[in-house]
Amino acid sequence: MNSTSRARVYRGLLYLYPRQFREHYRDDLEQAITDLSAELGRRRAFSRVALDLAVTVPRYRIEALMKKEHTATVLTVAITAMACIGIVSIFTGLYPGAVLLVLAVVLAITKRSSLARSIDPVNGTRLRHKRLMTAKVLGVLLPVIYLVSLPILGDEWGTDATVAFGVWFLVLIGAVVYLIAGLTTPKSHTA
Repeated sequence: MNSTSRARVYRGLLYLYPRQFREHYRDDLEQAITDLSAELGRRRAFSRVALDLAVTVPRYRIEALMKKEHTATVLTVAITAMACIGIVSIFTGLYPGAVLLVLAVVLAITKRSSLARSIDPVNGTRLRHKRLMTAKVLGVLLPVIYLVSLPILGDEWGTDATVAFGVWFLVLIGAVVYLIAGLTTPKSHTA
């Protein structure tokens, strides 16, 4: 591997880091990788870089997600995921999974003010449109999933029928959640 293709690979690895981190430390990271490769050799340098990536990338990605502008999105996704898993676990007979449903409700109630503040009134119309469009797409998927899984569903439900029902049920929950979120998102006053 020549030096230009190696540099391309190293730059590609840097894209695993969040954008702000990459923009701030790109030159330093490229220089460190080049120096390490010259000092240890290509194979040992790549193994050390891979180990470093495995340790640091998840940390920086989590830090990027937990920034103030992403907190409401992470909360919404976490609450929805916990509620969906909790409901599906009840329907599949895994009753201890209902704890996730209770946690989702508690989290939604305790964090409702931060979720309400996260709605940007300037971009409210655009956000409302995106949420309602997502609800429409999921609503259209409901009969499609049902018709596709109809041959699977029979008198006796096996694992495949349970999975098909679980997917259909998750899409149903997603459609309802996005519909409610879209209807409750305020429109922009400056339209």
